[in-house]
Amino acid sequence: MPEKTSVSATEELKNDTRFKFFRRIISAPYLLALLGLLLPLMNVSCAEKVIAEPTFYEIATGVDLREALQEPAKGYLLKMEKDNPKALDKFRTSMPNFPKLQPMPILFGIVAALVLAAVFAWFTPLGSLTLGILAMCALWALLAQMGAICANIGMQVLQAEPGHGIYAASVLILIGTAMNLAAIIRPIVVEVKAKRAAKKAVGQ
Repeated sequence: MPEKTSVSATEELKNDTRFKFFRRIISAPYLLALLGLLLPLMNVSCAEKVIAEPTFYEIATGVDLREALQEPAKGYLLKMEKDNPKALDKFRTSMPNFPKLQPMPILFGIVAALVLAAVFAWFTPLGSLTLGILAMCALWALLAQMGAICANIGMQVLQAEPGHGIYAASVLILIGTAMNLAAIIRPIVVEVKAKRAAKKAVGQ
């Protein structure tokens, strides 16, 4: 009887068009998270004034501060580079290519994780859920690392705070996580209900 019950529950899920559609759209939040990373990943401020808002992709490919900085910080940097280039050496202890931030191609691993999370959502919700959570943790670890770089430069007035991009990506990943959990739990609930119905039928 238990084997017949499991088969019946599986067949019910296979014939449930709403559940099929739900499984197909689980990948959407992870793909939208990739678009969310086009927004500023963090806000770099100096004395409470935002001076840079780099996106995830700008950080991954390398940021040229001559272009990324906003005024008045951009003007100060260009003036320092022209009039007193040796003053930039203190920044190069933390950023060797200052005023350029070295590319971090390893960060595209986060992009790959989100793409795989979207693909796995069609086949294995648990794998999709795991990759999504790992990608989100990596994003916040990146933010912490960038904050540490700002602190190591030696300017206490520099602060790196979360931007719209990391919040948007995190919320979308959490939505995908919740949907994957629902996809994992749904078959269990259906099977439990089927077993209870079978026991009730036998009792009658």
